[in-house]
Amino acid sequence: MYRLLLLAPLSDEGLALLRAAPDVQFDIARWKRSDVLTRIGQYDAIIVRTGKIIDRELLDRAVHLKVIGRGGAGLEGLDLAAATARGIIVMNLPQANDLALAEHTLALLLALCRQLPAAAAAVRRGEWDRTPFAGVQLNQKTLGLVGFGPIGQLVAARALAFGMEVLANDPYIDAEAARQLRVSVTTLDDLLARADMVSLHMALTPETRGLLGATQFARLKPGARLVNGASSELIDETALIEAITSGHLAGAALDGLQTETADHPLFHLPNVIITPRLGPHTAEAQQTLSLQIVQQVLDALRGTDYRNVVNLPFNVGPDFPQVRPYLELAEKIGALHGQLAGGRVRSVEIEVKGEGMTERVKPVAVALLKGLLSHLLTEPVNYVNAPALADARGLVVSQTRGLPGADYANWIACRVKWPDGERVIAGTLFGTTESRIVLLDNVRMDAKPEGTVLVMFSQDVPGVIAKVSALLYQFTINIAEWHLGRDAPGGSALSFINLDSPISVEGLAALRALPEVVDARLVHL
Repeated sequence: MYRLLLLAPLSDEGLALLRAAPDVQFDIARWKRSDVLTRIGQYDAIIVRTGKIIDRELLDRAVHLKVIGRGGAGLEGLDLAAATARGIIVMNLPQANDLALAEHTLALLLALCRQLPAAAAAVRRGEWDRTPFAGVQLNQKTLGLVGFGPIGQLVAARALAFGMEVLANDPYIDAEAARQLRVSVTTLDDLLARADMVSLHMALTPETRGLLGATQFARLKPGARLVNGASSELIDETALIEAITSGHLAGAALDGLQTETADHPLFHLPNVIITPRLGPHTAEAQQTLSLQIVQQVLDALRGTDYRNVVNLPFNVGPDFPQVRPYLELAEKIGALHGQLAGGRVRSVEIEVKGEGMTERVKPVAVALLKGLLSHLLTEPVNYVNAPALADARGLVVSQTRGLPGADYANWIACRVKWPDGERVIAGTLFGTTESRIVLLDNVRMDAKPEGTVLVMFSQDVPGVIAKVSALLYQFTINIAEWHLGRDAPGGSALSFINLDSPISVEGLAALRALPEVVDARLVHL
């Protein structure tokens, strides 16, 4: 049973989805931070909204935390490095609010151009003179979009419907999307010089913080207007105040400020509109957001999908259900290596073969490390922290070619080395879902890597199977399956014996004492 803490409000639909989950108990926190710090150690997952502080202090106390679901795109206030080091999955919703944000951008733009807040306030005061509130039309004006991701593209489509010309600037611009929308791609300086209205749609990064300052405002054409529905940190607010006060800018519409105080200087400027971060706040967006973040967190807890995880060392796309069986196979191979290695593992070499396998090398390597390190370390290991844990222990991981394998359409092979030895294990999938070990120490076989397994190295001589079976019977151990391979007749044999229950330490010692047995290991897969 997973325990989940809600540090953010969810829609009724999101709560209903949680209540219907048979493997989840959840609490809705209306606690102070001190209460959260005291209780956070009980929970496997939390759901939070942008703006909540999830720092190292909180994460240090979250000893069972596996998943953080961020109900929005932003990660401000979340210590991503600390979460990653602890193997905590961090996921967000990069596009759940895009339509709401795009529509709010147009609402801000129209309100700014038609002076709607000031006009509405005048009417409430009984002043019906419309003369002071002459506005400007969007038709035949030029809109400059700084940032042309999904939100910028939605804004562009709607601005074009108003008859606007649209310019866009983005270091990672989707040129094909721009071409199809009839949007002109240009430099930031050119955009500022030509645009009648500028709208910001950039993510906040160290490079974009303070993107528009005094220099950029000076490049804007006189009388231009600014809309910002993205992070307020993109703008130098002092420079903005100066540009509006001087008359160089005709006005600005901002969804939020850097400091949300009642006496902010921007409130004293009549041609500035400020809203309390309303961009994503629609009933439809909140419902979509709630359903998506709940389902993502449940899928991540259950290990069925990892979409929108921001700290996985590999990308997860819509083909994850097809990739997942290969990751499970890789974990099994890694787990076998971890339990059979004859010393401290120093290096891991991986080879994949088959159609579509080249693109899966990175996730396969991460899964293999997870399986390997889970049996070598006492701390929790998962896809998030496995590469960092391997690096911290000086484990060298590389892709290689030429490992012994088998004639299967798709397979994964791995060689691990320790100071005085090495081992190669290869596996494949039967029917695209069933894992099989097909090679171990140059011995070909067809074995199921599941449950409790006795891996036995012996001489290839008559009577071994009978003696081992009798000994297992003596210790009341039932054999589920026995897969046997050998390197040559009369040479070395390898048995992969699936057991219904583990053999005791005494039983394992008795097995190793048989003269034909070279070594025997009990592994759990």
